[in-house]
Amino acid sequence: MPYNNILYHLYFVVPSRFKGFIKRMILKSEGGQMYSNTIRQIYEEKHKIKIGYGSYGGCFSLKNVPAGVSFGNYCSIAPTIRIFRANHPKNKFTSHPILYNPAAGYVTKDALKRPTLTIGHDVWIGEWAIILPNVSYIGNGAIIGAGSVVTRNVDPYSIVAGNPAKVIGKRFDDSVIKKIEESKWWFSTKEELIKNIQKFQDLVEINEKNIIKEF
Repeated sequence: MPYNNILYHLYFVVPSRFKGFIKRMILKSEGGQMYSNTIRQIYEEKHKIKIGYGSYGGCFSLKNVPAGVSFGNYCSIAPTIRIFRANHPKNKFTSHPILYNPAAGYVTKDALKRPTLTIGHDVWIGEWAIILPNVSYIGNGAIIGAGSVVTRNVDPYSIVAGNPAKVIGKRFDDSVIKKIEESKWWFSTKEELIKNIQKFQDLVEINEKNIIKEF
């Protein structure tokens, strides 16, 4: 349930020009984007975008993130990312919106397929990254470099960059990844995480042998 029931219900009934003000009030009263439960309820129910606890940034951009996208916990998402869930048709006589967009005057409802996208926990997506409709899954701990164009699924803890994005490295070796996955630290609350930061950091021995490069 939302923490702030009054503002939650107001968001659904006020004109669009006031929704931004309501969102700012909610965020101010609940500690910002990272931890606001009410804003997450609104995005999931109204906009069909699921945003996990602790995640922040571009995941809250209704301009850049469409319905059907799910973000895990503790994700760091740059404000300038763009996520696309549909392509113009390639196997028709034209790629023009007249074949799929009701606003163009022919079809009566959206005719494009819009697959969902699941983004795991602790994913970092850099500035100006673009994620295309063929992508259905980005794994836990993945890093997507700034300016990347992602055209395929991204494995957990992979580092990808470029256009099209390719794997340029791996955050840790398999033994460290196994420890992190088993810890499930991303289900910790802010208070629990702060209390156990050193314990979780001890799972990761930061040195050169933990980073696998694939240049």
